[in-house]
Amino acid sequence: MDENMPVKAVAVISGGPDSISYAAIKKSQGYEIYPIIFDYGQKGRKEVEIAIRLSKELKFHEPLLVNISSVKDLWEGSQLTDENQRVEEEYKPSVVVPLRNAVFLLYASIYALKIGARLIIYGSHEDDITARTENGEPLYPDCSPAFSLELENALNLGHFPVYERKFEIWSPAREHMRKSELLKKGYAVMGDLIYETWSCYKSGEKHCGICESCRNRKKAFAEAGIPDKTPYES
Repeated sequence: MDENMPVKAVAVISGGPDSISYAAIKKSQGYEIYPIIFDYGQKGRKEVEIAIRLSKELKFHEPLLVNISSVKDLWEGSQLTDENQRVEEEYKPSVVVPLRNAVFLLYASIYALKIGARLIIYGSHEDDITARTENGEPLYPDCSPAFSLELENALNLGHFPVYERKFEIWSPAREHMRKSELLKKGYAVMGDLIYETWSCYKSGEKHCGICESCRNRKKAFAEAGIPDKTPYES
């Protein structure tokens, strides 16, 4: 392989500032970004259209949209997928979609094998794995580097040649990067496009401004020292 050729990277993108920023940062480092976007029956489905549009604006490769919305039935009880569950303003374990990143990274790995990508990235960061006060477990278990490294090892063993390392899975968390630092670095390469990302767990005309994800967005802008031009309902 020509050493001067850009390395392909499959990027799991949600439309939010974390995954979009990380992909944009990797592109600025010389990677060819191949986005993979999931419709999994989420309430905040607006993120899908935004992920597709921003992928084009940032000159990534044509995004691959994967419709796995039927899996929503397996994720009963999660605030993000279950219509009977209220979207809360503060963190509760019910906001976690069980093993969602495992599902996304499995599909991303299949795509990586197809196109010969050496890198798979997703947007999990240090704040996602902050320890819960009641038991010390991470807020989002499938965002931890320990989880993604174990998955990386397993997936590399799952296809021929079995003992060859075909790809690596990286995230901001694996680089010990907090959400605000990621936002700052993303803003440096994206500029005002950062404001067009979508964080809200709902799909209104504007960010609701009160769900946990909107609150985390506001906090990250403040900590990064970047003016928050996001339109919020409140």
